[in-house]
Amino acid sequence: MAVAVTVWGVPKDGLPTIEPTSLYVLALLQLAQKQATVLTPPTLIHTEAVPALYTFDGHVGEVLATTPTDIRSYLHTGLDASAYAVHAALDDMLSDLVLHTLFSLPLNFQKVTCQALSQRTTIPSSLPRRMRAAVRARLESPHIRLWGMGGSWDREERREAQRWQTSAGLTEARDPLTSLPRQGFHSSLTSDMREEWERSRLATRARRVLSAVAKHASTHTATPVDARLYSLLAPLLYVEWPVDTLPALIRHEFPGLVEHTHRMHRLLWHDAPWAWERRPFHVMPASTPWWRTSKTPRSDATLPPTLRYGRLLWSALAILVPIPWLLLTGMIAIETVEDEDEAEEDEDVDEPEEVDAVGEDLDVGEDLDVGEDLDVGEDLDGEDLDEGS
Repeated sequence: MAVAVTVWGVPKDGLPTIEPTSLYVLALLQLAQKQATVLTPPTLIHTEAVPALYTFDGHVGEVLATTPTDIRSYLHTGLDASAYAVHAALDDMLSDLVLHTLFSLPLNFQKVTCQALSQRTTIPSSLPRRMRAAVRARLESPHIRLWGMGGSWDREERREAQRWQTSAGLTEARDPLTSLPRQGFHSSLTSDMREEWERSRLATRARRVLSAVAKHASTHTATPVDARLYSLLAPLLYVEWPVDTLPALIRHEFPGLVEHTHRMHRLLWHDAPWAWERRPFHVMPASTPWWRTSKTPRSDATLPPTLRYGRLLWSALAILVPIPWLLLTGMIAIETVEDEDEAEEDEDVDEPEEVDAVGEDLDVGEDLDVGEDLDVGEDLDGEDLDEGS
């Protein structure tokens, strides 16, 4: 079955990409001897994970894996306990140092990383900045604290502003206190010394990590651990960086790692032209007409419990909260007013009952006064007549 993989970046300096995770996935595919079609991720409305593995038959089909771990499992390249520990160390420690070189140092990001990630016209220019923001969130965490070490974005922005003002012939407004003589170094010299001191700390930290990693570098068969180590070191050794603290340290003090990287590079890419090709991302069309397909609503998709409950709570609040607010603010007033026509109709309905009562009394009176008197009179007259006769 043919497969396709989405990766960030374009070929540069003999590498399919300089983005470490994407390079690792391509190396895993090559180790498994499984050629794939490399696709440019959809970036206009991007929701898919990158890198990711798909079925491919001219168009992108079913998703097979969306993380390097899942891709490694799909390719049946497992790890034993010791290899898993080394792999975790690479992901947790060496990966942070490499990401610092690619994204944290201003000159490296502006002149190398940004251009390599957004070189194609189909890739938006905001992609490198979004990736840098994600890397910054990780490197600023309390247990890492690597962001800005050896090169601060604030200092670089101030220097750039000063260069622009100098080239434009503008004099910067100076604080009178700064013109007073004082002891110590000049502000620019202090900044340079601080950067050099931070880079020496960075080199010390990297030296400890690389010393531990060099002991586990394989010299015989290539494994997923070797592929991961290659994906982290190759962007440093095959690309020229303006600030090369970490690459220079590897070249001068760890020749074994340099040789390992060159050996893996020859092994992986000597017959892999597919890794340098890029195709657009096309989704497989539906096999049946759209009016016959049963589309599942987005709300029926499997969601984490917290997200699902949060969405339901938000919907309920959005519906119920405006109602008491409208009532309390007086925008909607509820008044009960009796209709005059209905009151008049009620009075008209009550009047005929009184008339009927009066009529009944009259009928009774007529029967008693008139009928009975006449009958009695007739009897009395008849009796009198009989007696007289």
